[in-house]
Amino acid sequence: MVERTFGLLKLLHGFGKARYLGLARNKARAQLIAMSHNLKTGMNIFKEMQRLKRLRGYCVQ
Repeated sequence: MVERTFGLLKLLHGFGKARYLGLARNKARAQLIAMSHNLKTGMNIFKEMQRLKRLRGYCVQ
């Protein structure tokens, strides 16, 4: 699961190369990218849970 996450960060967010000079700026960029990735993943999980709840309601009837 970890390799998949890093692969997505590298592919989708240009995480393969350092964008700035200096460790502090690159570290801040990496943290922002990781936070945005986690928020997107969390929202996708939330949407899927909502979809499954709706489907479960249809199946019970």
